[in-house]
Amino acid sequence: MAPAPSRRGVRLVLLVTLLAGCARKPPPPQPAPGPATAGRLQVVRPAPGAVVRNPPRPFSRASIPPSPLSPAAKRDPIVSSASATHSAIEEGVQWWLDHWQNRGRQFVERGLVRMGRYEDYIDAELAARDLPPTLRYLPLIEANYFPRAVSPVGAGGLWQFMPETAKWLGLEVGPMIDRRFDPYASTPLALEYLTALHDQFGSWFLALAAYNGGPGRVERVIQRYGGGRPRDDALFVHIRDRLPKETRDFIPKYLAAVRLGEDPTAFGFRAPVKEPPERFDEVNVQGAASVDVLAEAAGIAEAEMRTLNSHLRIGLTPAGKTTAVRLPVGMAGVFLARFAEIPPEDRVTLREHTVVRGETLSQIARQYRVSLDALRAANPEVEPRRMQIGTVLVIPRR
Repeated sequence: MAPAPSRRGVRLVLLVTLLAGCARKPPPPQPAPGPATAGRLQVVRPAPGAVVRNPPRPFSRASIPPSPLSPAAKRDPIVSSASATHSAIEEGVQWWLDHWQNRGRQFVERGLVRMGRYEDYIDAELAARDLPPTLRYLPLIEANYFPRAVSPVGAGGLWQFMPETAKWLGLEVGPMIDRRFDPYASTPLALEYLTALHDQFGSWFLALAAYNGGPGRVERVIQRYGGGRPRDDALFVHIRDRLPKETRDFIPKYLAAVRLGEDPTAFGFRAPVKEPPERFDEVNVQGAASVDVLAEAAGIAEAEMRTLNSHLRIGLTPAGKTTAVRLPVGMAGVFLARFAEIPPEDRVTLREHTVVRGETLSQIARQYRVSLDALRAANPEVEPRRMQIGTVLVIPRR
């Protein structure tokens, strides 16, 4: 496996095209890769069967209540910024805290519980890059720490990448396997992207705004309304009213999440009983198998199998390929023995449909309320224009 590129190399690749892209909005089509751009961001993944050990690894103003932040968070360059106490920012922070204490209480409580599953891994990745530790709360406001989260506009995963942006960064995105929903593939790329944004704008407030609204948009607003001011957090406050509402509100929402996440009890929440850190082994599975069959062979609940393998978009490994499947630590041997005993024709338990005269894949997809892409991915050997009467299709679960 090729070694991961250096941070400097990653930044150079990202910064060449950064003005055209963002974490939510994709960049325009890029030219064919040349010597300077052929290198893609790469994630080093564990070898099949290996046990993955994810290692645990002045904010003040007279009118603001005492901060519940930990000493480490108070030293964080984002929350310790002088602009974090600006009246307009603080007003937004208080709005979000009030919302989460009332109508949004159950929502954020679920996110804080799920956070325990991935926070050790994300903390270690942040520390390895010397990034602000409070960035651990970015997936809380982006996806509520739900790895299968999808926004109304199609952004997905903990870090809410749009499909085109994820592909641009080097993630596999398809109807059956989509690495945006894989926290261990998407997190390193999200952090490198944030690093490049900070390098460009010189401010974490501006970098986070660019992550939300797009670096091209933020750059244009700076050029038009910045007035030659230094690129710092104060510049974000200056141009804030010129940005879209969601981007305008992104920094207050982030700062509110940090305060709440650091000490939920200070805001009337019970201390969350967090999910344990995720640990897993990986094994190779040949051909198509549905997650309920995989779960039964592993002796675990189907929901746990789906969570461990959230990148399997329709709950099915691709036919004709070898797929790495994650299992709880120590289950690899038992799984392989049980799975080998299951005949290949019994490894997919999804519904079947026999094609009759006049039917098309589109009609069948609508009938079962599944996407056409998912239906085609579950039946890679079927040619839509040459589909014959009597063809048996596998219908994936919705």
